[in-house]
Amino acid sequence: MTILLKIQVGFAVFGALLVAFFAGQPALWSFAGGAAVTLFNFAVLVYVWPVILAKKQVAPGIGVIIFKFAILGWILYLVAHSQTVRLGWFACGLATVLPSVLVTAFMSDFSDDSKEAI
Repeated sequence: MTILLKIQVGFAVFGALLVAFFAGQPALWSFAGGAAVTLFNFAVLVYVWPVILAKKQVAPGIGVIIFKFAILGWILYLVAHSQTVRLGWFACGLATVLPSVLVTAFMSDFSDDSKEAI
């Protein structure tokens, strides 16, 4: 697992603990769902793109983009029309991408091997 995924998991777990302590279980599940969607997007970014870029073919890259965003759109549609998911906490789970990217950027800026961070 790369540093980016480890940092994302760390922020998701830390945020989930805070949400569980301060807001309760229904908010926790919504937050965890948003963080899981973000983690899925990072996993696709980290593991699939290097394979596609190594082959230097355009069609698989376009297929991954369309498939990934179709799934993401479907998930967000279901969440928006759900009565049980709290949208604010789900959005907070999605927002864990921001500190993860910032910490990874700072770590890769100060490290000797910047390819390891991604």
